[in-house]
Amino acid sequence: MPIVKKFKDAEFIRINEGIQCKKILQKDDLDDSRITIDYYNVFNKSQLYYSNNDSDISWIQILSGAIKMSEEKLNKDQIILIKGKGKVQLNATQDTELVITKIDNYKMYENNASDTFDSRLDVINWGNEPVLKSEHDDRKRVYLLSELLAGTEAVKGELIVYPKNTSCPEHYHVGAEHYQLITKGEVIAVLDGKERKLEKYDVLYNFENEPHWFFTNAKSCDFVEFFVPGQNKTIWTKTTNVCTWSPMGVDINGQSPSRHIEKHVHGEGKNI
Repeated sequence: MPIVKKFKDAEFIRINEGIQCKKILQKDDLDDSRITIDYYNVFNKSQLYYSNNDSDISWIQILSGAIKMSEEKLNKDQIILIKGKGKVQLNATQDTELVITKIDNYKMYENNASDTFDSRLDVINWGNEPVLKSEHDDRKRVYLLSELLAGTEAVKGELIVYPKNTSCPEHYHVGAEHYQLITKGEVIAVLDGKERKLEKYDVLYNFENEPHWFFTNAKSCDFVEFFVPGQNKTIWTKTTNVCTWSPMGVDINGQSPSRHIEKHVHGEGKNI
């Protein structure tokens, strides 16, 4: 059964002066403890310290506000990826919201994994990635994490934009589990035929082979979704109109993108 975590139901935990946290998805929620998801409020001029173990991959997404890491200024257009052992100090330059997702033992999700764990720290500027448009409706997609961007097969991430009165075909995924985090607006998730309304910062976790689809009514919706592992196959259950995505020639801010991505079916693109 899919897991729905309502943001309003999670309690704030005080970390220290100027920082509070909501544990959205915990290890006990999943049989294999695949990932954890934590939401943070980091108030202006507060410092958040975060560290990884050798076998972890974590990514830090800025939902609102701004931070400095060393001398680098970061906002919602960037994701901090920590692969293997590493630590960061994040200094909030205004009230900031973050979500941190962690995979334990990421090597088990890589095809050609060695016994050693790589360590790297990257800032991925997804805000300059190309926007892709669905050929069959008005949805848009931006890749946040991919094998090319993140240097791992353990995770793939995307931003999906749903305008008002928009839907996608029913489908399920083979080879990966994934979650959606609502970042703006609201959407109706249809989970094995049952409707659930998802609002800002709610999380939906889907296991393999679970049919689902989404639609919006009077409100639009943005959500991010992350697959673990990144490689998977999408099966459409009730339509031959598979999700095909074409580049629009702009990034999410309307500027020239950093690269070109060829038209492709979801999950089957090359060099992404």
